[in-house]
Amino acid sequence: MLIDIARFLLDVLGSLLVGLLILRVWIFAIGMPGRNPVVQFVVALTGWLVRPLHKVFTPRGRIDWISIAAAFLVTLLVVVLMQLLSGTEFPLDVVLIEALRQLIRWGLNVIIWVTIIYAIVSWVNPHAPFAPALGMLLRPLLRPIQRILPPVGGFDLSPLVLLLAVYVLQMIVTRI
Repeated sequence: MLIDIARFLLDVLGSLLVGLLILRVWIFAIGMPGRNPVVQFVVALTGWLVRPLHKVFTPRGRIDWISIAAAFLVTLLVVVLMQLLSGTEFPLDVVLIEALRQLIRWGLNVIIWVTIIYAIVSWVNPHAPFAPALGMLLRPLLRPIQRILPPVGGFDLSPLVLLLAVYVLQMIVTRI
């Protein structure tokens, strides 16, 4: 039972940290202003891990490769620790592939959670301070869907379509 609790806590903490790192990559890729409270929150929670890597590697372009590398390293660490807790050992190539799959799954979970929070906020309080940040994050993903599926009766169904697409992608990644 203690091993199950340890695995659960490791999975939760790992997914939260990796989710924040992926959110950091996403934020910088879309060019969200640094004064935004969401940006400040994410940078504050991930800076301790990313800042030392920025001293070693020079960031280039709009993609924060350093945060992607940090997310992969954390995911790899979680996968290895999960293996140690379960008492199984796999070859290095299998561990690397499983870490990549887990990183993709957690990345898709970030999209799901941001979309769900965006949908709830848009219904409950569209003028919330972080609502524009959520809209800015999702705009690149929702815009192509909105071109194909315009609002129906005043309701934007694009977040629902995005959720369905991401869930399908999760099923595909899980089965590979």
